[in-house]
Amino acid sequence: MGGKCSRVDILRQTTYHMVKMGFQSRQKGYRYLREAVWVAYSKPETLNSVTKLLYPEVAKLFSTTDKQVERAIRNAIETAWTKGEQETLKAFFGDVYGDGSIRPTNKEVIEKLVEFFRDAADQGD
Repeated sequence: MGGKCSRVDILRQTTYHMVKMGFQSRQKGYRYLREAVWVAYSKPETLNSVTKLLYPEVAKLFSTTDKQVERAIRNAIETAWTKGEQETLKAFFGDVYGDGSIRPTNKEVIEKLVEFFRDAADQGD
């Protein structure tokens, strides 16, 4: 098994990929999604129960509710999906993307980003 990425590395790389895909940094969901990726990366069990474990943990960090976190992330994904960089989205979410008409769920986006970082860590990048 390869090395583990630090919080700073994960947040930096998440930011880089999200901006490339067309996520809008001014949206609350953008910040929540970045943090959700770190939480899910560092505590993989949170992906088994996104609504009961992941959203409440992110909500605590931002002094908001789990419902607000879920809704804001969904909104950020919707914005990126409709106004973002289609080729980059297709390249990153190829298996989920299809023809681009159906956006991925919050969990699918978080899982895909976490999987990307796990693969990079396993390869020693």
